[in-house]
Amino acid sequence: MPHTNTNLTLTLTKMAKYIKFNLTAPGATTGSELLINIDQITRIATASTTTTDIFFDNNVTATKKWRVTHLVPLVANDVLNAIQAAMTANPGGVVSTVGSPVSVAQIPLGQTGSGRQVITTAQVNASYTSAAFTA
Repeated sequence: MPHTNTNLTLTLTKMAKYIKFNLTAPGATTGSELLINIDQITRIATASTTTTDIFFDNNVTATKKWRVTHLVPLVANDVLNAIQAAMTANPGGVVSTVGSPVSVAQIPLGQTGSGRQVITTAQVNASYTSAAFTA
């Protein structure tokens, strides 16, 4: 029986990975959701207590970025940490939403002995207000 060569071609399709921000003050360039391709992100930086910068791979300039505006998180850099967690938790082809870190901690009333814990101040999570792109 003669041997025949069979060529097998395998095409791998790389699915895009995105992180998503739900914005409370939608803009003309973003709408109510901001989607960012993870493969284009080179670094993330806390610009101020209410802004976080997401920089992109760009050979010409290092200023190509999205600036995300948000409430002040209770713990410094928690927005940056939430973005990094969303990036690493994202399986291929699925959008991962960036979580909201705590902005105001929950405050319970002192223990009364009744077994019930009364909350005097509810927890508030940081919300992402808007985003602006700088080229």
